[in-house]
Amino acid sequence: MKSKILITAANGHTGYPAARELLRLGFPVRAFVRNADAATARELKKQGAEIFAGDIQDIRDVRKALEDIERAYFVPTYPNVLFQGATFASAARELALKHVVLVSQWLSANAHPSVYTKEHWLVDDIFRGLETTGLTMLNPGLFGFAYFMTPQPLAQFGIFPDFGSNAPPSNEDIGLVAAHILKDPGKHVGKTYRVTGRELLSAPQMADVIGKVLGRNVKVMELPEKMLLKVLGAMGYPRMDISQVRYYIREGQHNTWNFNAPTSVVRDIVGKEADDFETIVRRYLLPHPMANQTFVNKIKAMIFMIKAMLTPSWDPEKFEKEQGFPVFKHMTLSGLSKEWKATHVTNNFSQKKHNDNYANFSN
Repeated sequence: MKSKILITAANGHTGYPAARELLRLGFPVRAFVRNADAATARELKKQGAEIFAGDIQDIRDVRKALEDIERAYFVPTYPNVLFQGATFASAARELALKHVVLVSQWLSANAHPSVYTKEHWLVDDIFRGLETTGLTMLNPGLFGFAYFMTPQPLAQFGIFPDFGSNAPPSNEDIGLVAAHILKDPGKHVGKTYRVTGRELLSAPQMADVIGKVLGRNVKVMELPEKMLLKVLGAMGYPRMDISQVRYYIREGQHNTWNFNAPTSVVRDIVGKEADDFETIVRRYLLPHPMANQTFVNKIKAMIFMIKAMLTPSWDPEKFEKEQGFPVFKHMTLSGLSKEWKATHVTNNFSQKKHNDNYANFSN
């Protein structure tokens, strides 16, 4: 009998496709969600998943979710990556979870200026220290959907910010990789996988693909950081997230996203080619109402841009100081760190002590 697998953030970008794939493979799935009434949760329930509604930050809920579970896919979500990670790791240790697939961050480093990135590094380290739990880490870079965070100026005015070269992965491919590792985790213990899209593209090449799909001219524009923050603010993104995005834009300027990309991880583990960028554009941007080239949408986009220009400027450094984020000496972007590059060429880690855990796994 196949053992039940826990998927956290099962309503989310990668948790949902991971849960669907495991169900397709014949595995019972417990889907940890905050909102059991979400369309994705209802769909998973229809497909046979057990829906567990709870708070991933509450260790009491995590303990209940891990009852009778041997393996899990853990996706820490912003803005509380460290608290969620420490909570899940504590429960995993208590209940002797046998294997976990953890989503990390490609930039993960202990001296990065982004608090999100520092927290990812700490969570990675906590999970590596679990003595009875095997670990596989997924290390994707900038996700494909992130390129469509501002659909109004992109689709209606053809303005594409320059985030540097990348081989952006799709949400679905990341979820599929997680599912296929959990299907047979023994051979993946102690490994870190750099999940990417099919090909490495420059910003102008991505703009050309977007233009082809939208049927309009799209050009790369280097927006001043101050203006980009105003646009994201007008979109309604929280200041917490916006304050961290600026570091990731800077990473693109230092070619961090294209380092060690593309990889064959999706093909090697799932058995299919990774999604190409055109597929990602058609999946994430084309269904958006603003993708339609209409007069009404053009007016809406103009109104949005006026709103963005009128959005008050704010000081992200002052904001971070007010939040009490840790500030270290000599913090550096990952793309400028020799130490980071040295550990991200091949960054598997030793977990030989866990090998005995896998002898008793049943698919």
